[in-house]
Amino acid sequence: MEEGLKIAQRAGRTVQCPKCAKPLIVAIEEGWEVDFCNQCKGIWVDVWEEKELLRIKPEAFTMDELKRLHAFYKPLGKADPVRYVPCPVCKELMNRKIWGSYSGIIIDKCYKHGTWYDDGELTKIQEYVASGGIEYEKMAMMEDGFNAVNSKLTSEVSRINQKLIGIYSRSKMAQLYSLSGF
Repeated sequence: MEEGLKIAQRAGRTVQCPKCAKPLIVAIEEGWEVDFCNQCKGIWVDVWEEKELLRIKPEAFTMDELKRLHAFYKPLGKADPVRYVPCPVCKELMNRKIWGSYSGIIIDKCYKHGTWYDDGELTKIQEYVASGGIEYEKMAMMEDGFNAVNSKLTSEVSRINQKLIGIYSRSKMAQLYSLSGF
């Protein structure tokens, strides 16, 4: 271990890398304290610091910008073999999940303590956020919601039309019977 490096601690225990089991080093990433692995270059971010570190407060995008993002969007992720790793704080296996809906970046998440980012993932997510990925996801969710509402409305209108046709047909039949004297 290099001189002057601070070993990450939680509840009096040394925090170890979930990938290679080496002690994590306290580092400053863009003004935020994170825990860093000198061997695999992964980064541990505590749950309460994640949104600030990732700058999830992008400027509002215009609809034209969002459409352009939609047209040019490409996932930033990579395909690695699946391997569940323990949380460096509580040692329970973390959940693997795609960060956001469309980034393609798979992270390891402990919902109680924080997120493990493999080498380069934090930068890729920051690029995704800065390029409007969060806004794109919001637009896609709104579009999905509008499509679902439209589908329900179309189905309901069709159902009501069928009912009205049935009522109209019975009314016409009743008129025919009354004219014929039955």
